[in-house]
Amino acid sequence: MVKIYTADGKEEKFDSKDIERDLKAAGLPGRLAEEVAERVEDRVQDGWTVDKVKQETDIELRRLQEDIDRAYNSYKSTTSMGKYNVGEQRTVKEGEYAPREQPRSESRVECRSIE
Repeated sequence: MVKIYTADGKEEKFDSKDIERDLKAAGLPGRLAEEVAERVEDRVQDGWTVDKVKQETDIELRRLQEDIDRAYNSYKSTTSMGKYNVGEQRTVKEGEYAPREQPRSESRVECRSIE
């Protein structure tokens, strides 16, 4: 059982559910609040102050945001060109314009399949 100290010096048992509850109250979705609380729980050590726990919570929130940003950017980079890449010729026939796959200003695109 890990014990932490409050601002007035009282010793209390650390409970990650407190962090989870506070993050949910602040508007973080349940699963993300749970993830951050678990990450802090893995790092917390005996004798930490409540302020130190809050600092670690902030650090874990930033790390989670970085993980989310990295995953989103990876997803974006793999889906931005669809399944086509430079090298393959594709002609759009009248009435088949697909804005997600073709630039708006061109009707003919050189693409190469990456499959």
